[in-house]
Amino acid sequence: MKRLPKRLLGVLVALAVMVAIDVAVSIDRYGDGMVSPWQAVEVNLLHDTVQLEADDDGVLFLTDHDWTGEELVELGCVETDRMGTLGFYVAPDGRTFSVNDLNEWCWLFRLHRLKGATLEELGLHA
Repeated sequence: MKRLPKRLLGVLVALAVMVAIDVAVSIDRYGDGMVSPWQAVEVNLLHDTVQLEADDDGVLFLTDHDWTGEELVELGCVETDRMGTLGFYVAPDGRTFSVNDLNEWCWLFRLHRLKGATLEELGLHA
């Protein structure tokens, strides 16, 4: 009976190692070289979005894997058109912007490119 706690601890440690390996592989494979383990944890446990970079092409941001853009509608934005993974929106202030849901996604996160606005301007956490 004394071996049961040790065996249970061994199973839990093995499970934690397997999950950590899967997370590392997913980040390497789908993170496009930009996602850190902390960002994957942050977007799944602490915040709805995490900004990765902002440049002339727009804002690259991270969400959890099942983000659909409904958060934008809840903030008062209106989706005016959709072409596959690319959605076009009008913000409450009249500004037009687009969100492209990139193909890089896994069970932990999904990457998106926002053009025409910033996460802060839309009321999304950055």
